[in-house]
Amino acid sequence: MWLGPLVTVAFLVGLATAAVLVRLGRIRKPHHVVGALALPFGCAALPVAVLAVVSVASALIAGTPR
Repeated sequence: MWLGPLVTVAFLVGLATAAVLVRLGRIRKPHHVVGALALPFGCAALPVAVLAVVSVASALIAGTPR
């Protein structure tokens, strides 16, 4: 229930960061443009990756039945 809004907020933060970098003129080389385009998606993937790590750690700590 909370993962969707969290991913959306992370995407918007990444998008705003990329927009600020472009506006400040920090993006000049072609590989920087690719990085700026990928930044929102990387930020959106962070909450999902954290949730996966917490889920695996929880399963390991709890001990999965065999």
